[in-house]
Amino acid sequence: MRPKTLGVLILLAVIAPSMRAKDEKLKPEQVIAKHLESIGPKEKLNGIKNRVTTGDTHVDIHVGGRASLTGNGSFASQGRSLRLTFTYPALQYPGEQFVFDGKDVSIGVISPGVRSQLGNYIFANDYLVKDGLLFGSLSTNWFFENLDVKTRFDLSGPKKVDGKSVYEIRYVPRKGATNLTAYFDFDSETFRHVRSQFKAEVAPTNVDQKISDSAETIRYTITEEFGDFKQVDGLNLPHSYKLDFSIDSPDGGFVGSWDYVIKQIAHNQ
Repeated sequence: MRPKTLGVLILLAVIAPSMRAKDEKLKPEQVIAKHLESIGPKEKLNGIKNRVTTGDTHVDIHVGGRASLTGNGSFASQGRSLRLTFTYPALQYPGEQFVFDGKDVSIGVISPGVRSQLGNYIFANDYLVKDGLLFGSLSTNWFFENLDVKTRFDLSGPKKVDGKSVYEIRYVPRKGATNLTAYFDFDSETFRHVRSQFKAEVAPTNVDQKISDSAETIRYTITEEFGDFKQVDGLNLPHSYKLDFSIDSPDGGFVGSWDYVIKQIAHNQ
């Protein structure tokens, strides 16, 4: 055998395994398992009884009102229960509070009997909190840590989303939920959960409108982004959290963003 031919064969033998690994199609359960490993060892995760985070929060409301406020934030969870609190120094918009006691979801008001646009949507779709779909790995009630074995997913990727290479898991919530589809993005290299998006459409109730004007459909979108991962007690957790909420409605929409920069995370307090 010629030296040149031998060199080509050796090169192919080295490259082939890496090409197979790169082209290997992962299954949803494999992506989820790799994601949980990216947070930390199973024994560490099982040892977490509660988690408390504190930091700074900022809100910007661009459509459906005007606000640009900085305040204090906290997020605490224990088992399935949780409490998120964002407070701002404004009478017109004092902030948000979502509480789940393991059974019922309570939403804070911004004035007597009045919830914010975001609060109204969470109140009407409280399964987002109950099932652990919101707040990612910041929460001890994180959806992917408490999966039903019968849960079904669709997986796509790796693909580019906002310039990042991710695996994307698509999930349609259980029966009884509104017309909503959830998308969870995991970094294709680290398998950290970096983004969630929830999209829902509400069609017109009037039959004539349904036939004549599809533009009357109301579209709701929640987008969560997670970043600045750091180790805390042997776990890799995000220290930045952003939630965008929008309503696309013929009667007037809404666009708001909430940023939460986490200064401290403590476990088993």
